[in-house]
Amino acid sequence: PAKTINRKVSALGNYFRWLTNEEKVLGQNPAAGIRAHRVTAPLPDLLYEKECDELLRANSTDPRTYLLVLLLLETGMKMAELLQLDVANFDFSDRYQPVLLIKHSGKEVYKDRRLKLPVQVVPVFDDYVQRYKVTGPLFPYTERFLSSLLTDAGKRAKLSKKVTASMLRDLFVVRGVKQI
Repeated sequence: PAKTINRKVSALGNYFRWLTNEEKVLGQNPAAGIRAHRVTAPLPDLLYEKECDELLRANSTDPRTYLLVLLLLETGMKMAELLQLDVANFDFSDRYQPVLLIKHSGKEVYKDRRLKLPVQVVPVFDDYVQRYKVTGPLFPYTERFLSSLLTDAGKRAKLSKKVTASMLRDLFVVRGVKQI
């Protein structure tokens, strides 16, 4: 693949540049004329609205998977942010305008934000918290486990595409652009 070749070309270029400029072992850089080919990343594989509806419908019986899919579809958050969520991050004081507070720490505190959630999140959230007896971290699981839940959710919906957190994040962005 082109990306693999580019990584090797870059590594060789850096090595010979170091030998030439820093260590002064070589008089000239033998890799100076080698250029990596420009690689265009493939477009993301997205779900159509009909497939999103089927994904939600097929997973509506399990509140954990349903909440996971719903949050990723409706917020566009990253898997890392999802893993940091706590029950206390949800504000349901106005059940008709639920809010999710995404908090970061350290240098990333500027990424903190408040997200409006759809009203249908409230009963799913309540069912999930009650059924799985969740009190602290919303998803006290590994990233790998949540990824397998998403893959299984796609299979349960009989989708030909592999459902991933990044796919649902990309879909959130595309949906947002379509509304503008």
